[in-house]
Amino acid sequence: MSELVHFGIIVSSHSFINELHKGTNMNFSFRQVEIFKAIMITGTVTGASLFLGTSQPTVSRELAQFESSIGMRLFERNKGRLKPTRQGTALYSEVLKSYEGLERVKAAANFIRLGIREKLNIISLPVLSQTILPTSFMRFIERYPDINISLTTRDSPAIENMIASQGFDIGVIEGITPPSGTSIEQVMDIDEVCILPPNHPLISESCIDIHLLRDYSFVHLGPNDPYRYQLDRIFSDHGISRSSIIEVDNAAAICRMVLKGLGISIINPLVARSYVPQGLVLRKLSVTVPFNVSIVRPLSLGTSLVADYLVDCIRQTAAEMRLETLYDLQS
Repeated sequence: MSELVHFGIIVSSHSFINELHKGTNMNFSFRQVEIFKAIMITGTVTGASLFLGTSQPTVSRELAQFESSIGMRLFERNKGRLKPTRQGTALYSEVLKSYEGLERVKAAANFIRLGIREKLNIISLPVLSQTILPTSFMRFIERYPDINISLTTRDSPAIENMIASQGFDIGVIEGITPPSGTSIEQVMDIDEVCILPPNHPLISESCIDIHLLRDYSFVHLGPNDPYRYQLDRIFSDHGISRSSIIEVDNAAAICRMVLKGLGISIINPLVARSYVPQGLVLRKLSVTVPFNVSIVRPLSLGTSLVADYLVDCIRQTAAEMRLETLYDLQS
């Protein structure tokens, strides 16, 4: 069935519409359609005027002009009430369909405004995707259960290249320096911790002096890792040499090796805390080794309420994990 779109109204090509349309200009306004709809709902000119917040003469005049423009009588007058004609009833059915379409447009506009139809593209370091993001996503999905999220994890320097491409909505990284073309917000500032296997002699220390570590084997990240560079400099500045070093490429492997008694280490507390139930012991250090987590967002992208809410969730989760870590280190 073909349809005629005129002033936002979808008019089906029923035979009587075609006949009436012949030789008729059909120049009407959306306001007149609103008045027609209000009369159909209330049954009287008075009711329609109250419904629309306008005067009765205005309703009567606009209805007469509407009927004249479309070449149809839409109502029979009977004792102050308006009874729709067959044509009026048929047209009202089409008007309702048109309004349903407008409501869908409104809903779609609202979804787009909120970002619900977006797929949020998140990039993250693997360590942060395994620690901060799961709880953050859980919070987010409680409000937006139908949202699509794409999470890509990369180590440094690959993640810097992805950030430079601007092909993401939110990045979760370590450090406080904004990559080119991004804004940055620090969401966690805490120190790295010393991790020990069960029954290690240093467990009795609530805060481990850096000099006490000279007698123990170490499991470290590789020499190109920025945190390894910081630690090497700290040990060098204090004149401390380490006896045996095992190098691995991720903090989770370090935790597992420390649990096996292959050495001790200094790593970020987020990964370390996840191994405490298995017996890993965390202790503060007498020196500061900063561990910072930040959110980056491309400057080229506009705002999105949905993306903003996910940032709120990440911010809240990071703050809670920081407090939980500090509490664990004090107890």
